[in-house]
Amino acid sequence: MRCKAQWTVRRATTTVEAAIVLPVALFLLLGLFVGALGVFRYQETAHIARETARFATVHGGQYAKDEAAAIQSGSQPNVDKAYLINLAKGMAIGLDPNFLQVTVTMTVLPPASTAPSTATFDWDDTANNLQRSPYSVWTNSSLNPPKNIELENMVAVTVSYQWSPEFYLVGPITLSSTAVMPMSH
Repeated sequence: MRCKAQWTVRRATTTVEAAIVLPVALFLLLGLFVGALGVFRYQETAHIARETARFATVHGGQYAKDEAAAIQSGSQPNVDKAYLINLAKGMAIGLDPNFLQVTVTMTVLPPASTAPSTATFDWDDTANNLQRSPYSVWTNSSLNPPKNIELENMVAVTVSYQWSPEFYLVGPITLSSTAVMPMSH
């Protein structure tokens, strides 16, 4: 013999379940959307740092010497710190340039160094950064006779962006990326 199932009619249960589940699902979707925008902005910050560092590595002191006449005539840019900052801000597609901060430094060996201890100087500090030279020379006095050894100088570009997430879910977040590359020209 078959038993008939007893079904109790529960009115409005779907509405109650939807009232609980839909806000949670929408909040998770909103969080996913804002998180994706944050990842995009961080990736853009990292891209700007890499591209600015790449540009700075080939537009150092040797570039200034080789292109001195073209720089004087205005057909080639004079690559100073302000030029690099404007270059970085010009690459900011989805970022507000007003909240973008760029620092450009060089790590070099101090002049007449006898040990490979480095110092970091501002990009425009040509009195101390060896005129943005690709190489530093230090004297290894432990060798007999002492020998001069060349090391590559490094340029570091740090890009920071003050991001206020959409819909103000959390406070402002500082996204920062640093690219370090050897000077090559």
